[in-house]
Amino acid sequence: MIPQVALVLWILTSLVFFAMLSPLRAFLLTYVIGLLVLPVEITDRNGYQIGSIVFTQSLRIDKITACHIGAILGTLLFSPHVLRRLRLQWLDLMFAVVVAGAFATSLVNQLGSKEGVSNVVQTLREYLPIMVLARLYIVSFADLLQAVRVIVGGAFVYSAICVLEWRIAPQLHTLLYGYFQHSFDEFIRYDHYRPAGFMRHAIELSSFMAMAAILTGWLTWKRMFRPLWGFVPPGAVIGAILVGLATTMTFSGYCEFLLGAFVLAAMLFWRSRWIVWILPLVAVLWIVGRGTGALDAAWLVSLTNQFNPARAASVQYRLESEQLNLAIASQHFLLGQGARYGAARTSEGKLLLALDAQWLTNLVFFGIVGLAGWFMVWAWPIVETTKRWRRISLQDQTLAAVICVLIGAQFIDFLFNHFPSWFLLILNVGLISALQYGRPVTALRRVRASAPRMAKRGFSVAKRGATP
Repeated sequence: MIPQVALVLWILTSLVFFAMLSPLRAFLLTYVIGLLVLPVEITDRNGYQIGSIVFTQSLRIDKITACHIGAILGTLLFSPHVLRRLRLQWLDLMFAVVVAGAFATSLVNQLGSKEGVSNVVQTLREYLPIMVLARLYIVSFADLLQAVRVIVGGAFVYSAICVLEWRIAPQLHTLLYGYFQHSFDEFIRYDHYRPAGFMRHAIELSSFMAMAAILTGWLTWKRMFRPLWGFVPPGAVIGAILVGLATTMTFSGYCEFLLGAFVLAAMLFWRSRWIVWILPLVAVLWIVGRGTGALDAAWLVSLTNQFNPARAASVQYRLESEQLNLAIASQHFLLGQGARYGAARTSEGKLLLALDAQWLTNLVFFGIVGLAGWFMVWAWPIVETTKRWRRISLQDQTLAAVICVLIGAQFIDFLFNHFPSWFLLILNVGLISALQYGRPVTALRRVRASAPRMAKRGFSVAKRGATP
């Protein structure tokens, strides 16, 4: 009962935010705090949903839906003027492909239109509100920077939770909501505990801390990050978040941080916008190589075995199950087999549970249409950034670059895990919106470049419409 009460109270709290704060700040706090403290929805052994308010299988109020409802009601009641900002984006076409493909998958596999409608409703419930609201509230790079600061602030607070649960075990979720959000044996490593906070898994938490560390470090290096809340210096913020990241003891978060730092360092050295495509292209090459059998990942098992033999066995199992699932996917390559019958089984009929990779889940369940659609949804801000790069200011390039690099790091994480970041999705859509609404600096550069020549002729360029 406590989780359900928390969800309802959060919807009411969101309305208070919108009534008392600026629209942008209310929107950001509704999602960032809600995602960081609300209960995680799980399915018990009897198939019942815990941690949500369930109406049907596809219609239920979990933590992300509670944030959606609070933000939508707050917008309609207190900030209806932002609805005039709504503009269609090419991103909407990519998302429409995902939704239409999910419905077509059910029809092609004779699962019935009801199954297709259920898939569509669940996808729309989870993703559509945040994708619409983010573009309504983030309409400039100043708004985008404020969103980054709120996310970093959440990570700064979470660094204390990480250290606490690393020391005493991940039990805050259990103490507050009465149940643990995952299998507890996965949270013991190296004679310590992996923190979880109020997230689905230590992997998701580690990725979140890595994202915040990259954002803070890069913007501090570029002198764009002011003291947090007006008094916490950037150095203290970076240090706390890095400590929190270290306590997660999760290789995926470590790798995301190192890969992101490497790509950003490459941008400092080569000063090319095309570098942001490195990680997405590596992910595509991995998918093509594994899908065609041209890439043997035995080296990955050997490398992991040098650091942690237990993790090497896990990686080996994942790769073997990957091959079995790829064999299933090849039989329904275009639209997949659907979520009900998609996962492969052993010869004894046992379900293979290691269908953890986001790309493999999309390919097996919804085929190449679903995989390509979701890839373009996440990659579209990178497309827009590289296309408009020369038309935005240097500071805007700095902010756009780090978000694109984080999206690329998530692509790498999708090769092994299935935890898309809601925080990064806000920045994803916000970046597209800022690029769409932002004023190009090309004209201003031309005026400044021609100012000396015009001055010699007796013209003033200080004001528009100036006369000699």
